Amino acid sequence: MVSVYDTTSTSSTSFINRNDRAQSQSNTSLASGKKINKASDDAASLAISALLSSDVSTLKQSATNLVQGTALLQTADGALEQAGNILERMRSLSSQASSAGLDTGSQNAVNDEYQSLAGELNSLASDTSFNGRNLVDGTFSQTFQSGTDGATTLQADLTGVDLSVTGLGLSAAFGANINALSTQSSAQATTAEIDNAISNLANYRSQVGALQSSFSTQGEVVETTIENTQSANSALSDVDIGKAATDFKNSDVLTQLSMASAAQGHKIQSSLLQLVR
Repeated sequence: MVSVYDTTSTSSTSFINRNDRAQSQSNTSLASGKKINKASDDAASLAISALLSSDVSTLKQSATNLVQGTALLQTADGALEQAGNILERMRSLSSQASSAGLDTGSQNAVNDEYQSLAGELNSLASDTSFNGRNLVDGTFSQTFQSGTDGATTLQADLTGVDLSVTGLGLSAAFGANINALSTQSSAQATTAEIDNAISNLANYRSQVGALQSSFSTQGEVVETTIENTQSANSALSDVDIGKAATDFKNSDVLTQLSMASAAQGHKIQSSLLQLVR
């Protein structure tokens, strides 16, 4: 009895299957743009990539938090700028009321304008808000997450910023009094208080400016960290298009050669069988 065993065909079939799997993997990578499409591709890199993706998502939210914080501080600074304009006019009025050249009617008119401006300061303090929270009445303080964990934060503390007339340092006896500029003597005392209020306002703006600088700097740090983390994640998970395309072509060529080899093996087997019959 003669046995003809087609080892060529069996070996070729094995190579065909192997090359087909490699071609399929390259095709999946090219289609998805990802080097890792399932855990079995690279379990360790997949785990690291998942952590990096989580970090990027958290950092992007932190960047948004910092943008909101910056907008909040810009709103507060805008109110401080308005307060500065108001105080300048109040200072001018108090200087005018301090002179001896005004009659009673003019003195009262100057005082009326002064009281209106004082009311505007109080309105700034009570009405300047961001997302429903007052900013410049001495009550605002909020923490903003600025990193990948809850421990990395920036605090916008404006509890020392109060734009009300009393918050700026005008007293009930003079600067915050309804008759602050009704007499020459009270106007002179009010002028001194307004000078102090202008100095206090300058300190407020300095505080807000320092916070704006901190938020801006941290925002740049977060943006850079996002870019670096995305780059590291890309190196782990994104496919090298050139290599994947080359692997796909090589696998395709090897599959065709294996199929040709298998066909040749079948042909040889048939010829041998005819000989032994």
